[in-house]
Amino acid sequence: MRISIRRMTPLTLVAAVSLVSALVGSGAAAGNPSGGTGQFGQFSPQVQFTGRSPTGYTVTFRYWDPSATSVQIKGEWYFSSPAETTTTSSQGLLGSQWSPGDFPIAYPNQVFANWPVMTMTKSWPTGVWTYTTPLPSGVFTYGFFVNCSSPTQTGCTEISDPSNPPWNTHDGTTTGSVEPTSQVYVPSDPAYDTVNYWWQAPNPVHGSLVDVTYSSPESISPLGTHPLAVYLPPGYNPHQATPYPTLYLSHGYGGNEIDWTTQGDAANIMDNLIDTGLIQPMVVVMTDFNGFPGDCLASAASADEWVAAYDTDLIGSVIPYVQAHYDVSASASERAFAGLSCGGTLANSLLYNDTSAFGYFGVLSPYWEVSTPTAAQVAAFRQVGILVGGGWQDPIHSFGSGCIATSTACAQAEVATFESNDVGVFPDFVNGGHEWYVWRLLLYDFLTRVAFFPVLG
Repeated sequence: MRISIRRMTPLTLVAAVSLVSALVGSGAAAGNPSGGTGQFGQFSPQVQFTGRSPTGYTVTFRYWDPSATSVQIKGEWYFSSPAETTTTSSQGLLGSQWSPGDFPIAYPNQVFANWPVMTMTKSWPTGVWTYTTPLPSGVFTYGFFVNCSSPTQTGCTEISDPSNPPWNTHDGTTTGSVEPTSQVYVPSDPAYDTVNYWWQAPNPVHGSLVDVTYSSPESISPLGTHPLAVYLPPGYNPHQATPYPTLYLSHGYGGNEIDWTTQGDAANIMDNLIDTGLIQPMVVVMTDFNGFPGDCLASAASADEWVAAYDTDLIGSVIPYVQAHYDVSASASERAFAGLSCGGTLANSLLYNDTSAFGYFGVLSPYWEVSTPTAAQVAAFRQVGILVGGGWQDPIHSFGSGCIATSTACAQAEVATFESNDVGVFPDFVNGGHEWYVWRLLLYDFLTRVAFFPVLG
């Protein structure tokens, strides 16, 4: 049987170019935080050290389109302080209003995040649109709206930065899923007490990324095949004596297999942690849970159907494909799985029903409540490493049903269940909402505290 889950209420030209290049300049390229190997274009974000309040750094975003009548930028940079943030409210501070201790969170605090949309300023001689803002340290996601007449961007399409595209887009052609956003990394200035997220920065020694297609009898869209994004560590050796461990990652609702290596910054995180020796080199496989029967956010029966199809696909198709094409260990103890939101539900299903298929599980901001484990399941849980966590201010905690019937968040209730059954679990809760800022932090913790480390028991 699958785990029993209960749904919570429903809760993103030659002379002209030469002239522009001379007038604008290439600026201080931040490096590609999505882990790709392509170079930044001449209009990529300029990250500049200012040494001035409030963060010591500014970022100037640029978009070249002389014919555009308007260009807007949507960025992951509303902030709020812990004292002024709940599961339903936040301050909505801009970068210029940031203070030490503030963290990125949507405003108002919602699952499907509302981030600021700002009008960019056009330089008429160059046709370059710009927007400048102070930002603290870390990775920030952004995208553009061009010639959008709706004040709420209704009917408008967000696009990634042509000068800083996702890693799977080259010369306008995309392999795999389309990611409509880009990312920029900002360093830390300790003079202003910004948290140093060095491990999110682009590392000159980096692994490689590829989007592949495998045979999938469970997939109905596309029929019979499905995509995977795969990260290979720096210096990957397909014939080394000791096979690599494998980390499997799942995105959340509305996402795809590219999310973890764009918005999630996973490739850069892996590069930095491997380079500093905090973790061992490993292969990372990022799945796409779209295109299977059922739906995570529909009825309980539909969600159960979807979970079962994904689990069957992962165990029966994905893992065999990865083991046949990459030098990875066939031992379950050398496999880890982590997922966020609806992907957290998948992590729980695998933990409850296919415990022996993985040695480590990361349950991040799970969307569904799980059933009380059986004695056999508890015994199996004690043999694997488990991390359960999320954002303290995650809005799914306030929906008034499911786990909230006892005023306890799903992830917190799950931790309590494990602890009451003497199951070793690493609780991991941080200030933040239902968003990538939180999941990047939790991935760091999962990699450096749980995955492929001795099991708590």
